[in-house]
Amino acid sequence: MAARRTNTPKEWALAIGGGLALSAGLVWVLRGGGDEAPPALLPPPPPPVIASPPPPVAAAVSAPSDLALAGLRAGPDGGMAIVVAGGKQYLLRPGRVLPGGIKLLRVEPGRAILAGPSGEMVLAFADAAPAMAGPATPPGGDPTPWQLALSPLREQGRLVGWRVDSLAGLPALARAGLKPGDVLLSANGAELISEEKVMELPQELAANGRMQIVYRRGNTQREAVVTP
Repeated sequence: MAARRTNTPKEWALAIGGGLALSAGLVWVLRGGGDEAPPALLPPPPPPVIASPPPPVAAAVSAPSDLALAGLRAGPDGGMAIVVAGGKQYLLRPGRVLPGGIKLLRVEPGRAILAGPSGEMVLAFADAAPAMAGPATPPGGDPTPWQLALSPLREQGRLVGWRVDSLAGLPALARAGLKPGDVLLSANGAELISEEKVMELPQELAANGRMQIVYRRGNTQREAVVTP
């Protein structure tokens, strides 16, 4: 009697694989595959796309050393800033441009944000005001309280005067009988149709000792004499 032959591991693997393939085919026929080809295998999904992080936002830099912040006022109109450039003071509202092309973007607590060729710049109050050579400013000669308390009034696109927003820093106007909401039209016969003229008012008052102003309250035009 011939000895019984033992299958090799390779033969067992082929037999098992063939059996699995036959079973899969029978299942497909029993499920109604008919003469149709078996469904194709779907390709593997593509790898997820990882978005690159946005570039970092450039931080605002300090404004040039020849610029100084002399005053700030916040308000629903966007506020304003008094900036010293080239030894002159400029009253700026958001969108206004200094000589040289530097523009005021917005007013924030304690600082003004400017825009220049290098991007956004921060202009803040100096820790200590440097001593200035020359004669001292005469009493009442500082234009900052006037610039902070007055806002321009335009009618049909034309500057016609300056509205008094507050009298807290202008006791001279309060003593003359003016009230918040009044509109300054002229001083000593000169119309107040420029920022430069408003900045000259305290010096003119200090030099002359009095100032004749014309202002409007509601629809009525009035006159008053302002003294230091």
